[in-house]
Amino acid sequence: KGHQRGAIRHVANRAYALCPEILNDARTAPWAIDINPMESGSTVELRPRLSPDPRLYFRQKDVPAASHPPLAACMAWLAGKAEVVWDPFCGSGLEMIECGLRGGVRSLFGTDRSAEAIAVAQANCAAAKLNIPSRFVCCDFRDFDTIEGLGADSVDLIITNPPMGKRVPIHNLRGLIGDLFVAAATTLRPGGKLLFANPLSEESSHPSLKLQFQQAVDFGGFECSLEMYVKVTR
Repeated sequence: KGHQRGAIRHVANRAYALCPEILNDARTAPWAIDINPMESGSTVELRPRLSPDPRLYFRQKDVPAASHPPLAACMAWLAGKAEVVWDPFCGSGLEMIECGLRGGVRSLFGTDRSAEAIAVAQANCAAAKLNIPSRFVCCDFRDFDTIEGLGADSVDLIITNPPMGKRVPIHNLRGLIGDLFVAAATTLRPGGKLLFANPLSEESSHPSLKLQFQQAVDFGGFECSLEMYVKVTR
């Protein structure tokens, strides 16, 4: 029956009139309400949100604009297993940790221009007890060739949630994403994958990167394209 936004707004307004204190931040609500359409109507499921979530025992600290944990987990599962993993914008390190929890990872690399983010990612990674050699470096991802272990044809998976330019202005977002494609084409081994949330509506034009997967994702008020590229050889 479509989104039925008018009906939802009507119900929400009536609920608020009866109980104004119900208004809160949905991200901190102790319960979630799932409405599941069925052939003969709909079902409504009340789902408790555990806090702290035992699944996220490693999430000791966070940083602004960090990845939503379910998205980080979904990205890791979509990417599949990889031996050498690099997150150019590692933030709190959730994508790297989720990859490590899947198994098969031989080494992890995380870079970020924020020293605070690097410290948080290190703390979360230590709490995850992955027992995987990990290197975190506070630097611009474009300087990857200065990091031991990162270079041409050295990475199996680049997985990242780059800056979107929403909370923090990005001087040249198009150039940033373009440079990410260049870095991926250089550092990925043949058959390696680039999986990231693309805030732009254009695909890579680099000849060695072939789009394998694309899905629109709601980032809370705006859509991004979750994309996976595979490096091919000619």
